[in-house]
Amino acid sequence: MSVFSKSPGFLLTYIHRIFDICLGIGLLIGLYSFFWPDSIDSKSPQIALLIIVATIFSLFGLKVAGVYRNWARSETVTECNRIVFGVLIAFTCMLVTGYLFKVSQVYSRRVILLWVMVWPAVMCLERILVKKIVLPAVIDSEAFRRVVIAGTGKTGINIANWISENPWSGMKFAGFFESGSASDETVDSCLGHVDDLGDYVRENNIDVVFVTMPMREEEKIQLILADMEDSAAQVYYFPDMSIFAHLLGGDVANVAGRTAIIMRSSPFEGVSGIVKRLEDVILSSLILIMVSPVMLFVAAGIKLTSKGPVLFQQWRYGLGGEPFKIYKFRTMKVMEDGYNFVPVTRDDPRVTKFGAFLRRNSLDELPQFINVLQGRMSIVGPRPHAVKMNEEYRKRIPGYMLRHISKPGITGLAQVSGYKGEVQTEEDMENRIEFDISYLRNWSLILDFEIIFKTVFRRAWRQK
Repeated sequence: MSVFSKSPGFLLTYIHRIFDICLGIGLLIGLYSFFWPDSIDSKSPQIALLIIVATIFSLFGLKVAGVYRNWARSETVTECNRIVFGVLIAFTCMLVTGYLFKVSQVYSRRVILLWVMVWPAVMCLERILVKKIVLPAVIDSEAFRRVVIAGTGKTGINIANWISENPWSGMKFAGFFESGSASDETVDSCLGHVDDLGDYVRENNIDVVFVTMPMREEEKIQLILADMEDSAAQVYYFPDMSIFAHLLGGDVANVAGRTAIIMRSSPFEGVSGIVKRLEDVILSSLILIMVSPVMLFVAAGIKLTSKGPVLFQQWRYGLGGEPFKIYKFRTMKVMEDGYNFVPVTRDDPRVTKFGAFLRRNSLDELPQFINVLQGRMSIVGPRPHAVKMNEEYRKRIPGYMLRHISKPGITGLAQVSGYKGEVQTEEDMENRIEFDISYLRNWSLILDFEIIFKTVFRRAWRQK
């Protein structure tokens, strides 16, 4: 049973599913009645079909976007981002369906577009009102679960602060119990020593006990658990997770009948890998179609301004550290396409005049979308470094090779965060690797689209 199972957040998760869909359908009908009132009578079968399709795709889109995942613990901004993303998924599905069945002309584009903008805005406003106004107003309600924390270390203090700042979590913080551990800190709301915890829980009807003491205090933790057996309180233990500082995966696996924590794995296993591949295929196909005239112009320019092939292929490390050939438009007079090469620097004499124009505008990177279609790269991921550079830095920077549990990308979190272009110091590379690993730990479709958006508007894909 979850600590949130009897909280308003738990109930609101289900209420919101019904409320959001009813709100969306109500707004759709209302917009049709206002902007196109005659259609309600003259095209009622088509409107009814639109409502059914919109309901199905909306449920799907909001589910995929994770709108209802851990509602009680979600930050408001995060949930609003998920709402917008979910509605965009539903809208895209409706557009594709309308195109495939050739019925898009039957419906009002103005109404549909307004609906896509108004509905998520109203849902976000409702979340803000509920979380910021309604729930705080009933904070003393019996529906909220009373919580005490055993241990006054950093973990316990952070949890207490979070509960106080987020009343929609369905919890009310009562106070701390110190353990006498070296990690304990002085706090104002200390109710006593952990030896007194059991009596306090029973006498004050405490619902939940969070134990945040270090794992080395195993004897005291065992005594707390034994004492809690004489109460109905739920007990949650927050172990010291410093051993997992480099955790990359964080899932649980069953091997030989035993449970194991996956400390390092690709975020693109299973369904996530399928979603990531679909994203790459769809977007790279659309981009290649749109930029094909530009690529023809570039190819002609290279042929007319210098001798040599149009495309330049260079070995890079990809998924699993396996080498592959990356495609670029040739920008230099030489063809340094082996494992060893000299990185391009500012005002490099090897770069042609037309090549300098291509590099300045990142047009030489366009053929990499072919690598994406081939499955060797992703649109978003850690940027691939040359083989020689890999071999140099993997020995000097801890965690460097973690970036290779994913396909390399045309752009990445490091690039949009300012770490792109020529690597001048070891710190530049360390920061780049830190952002690459952060991307792998926190991957989501929303993060991918955010990086793509920033790449386009910040021209951040330049990587020498």
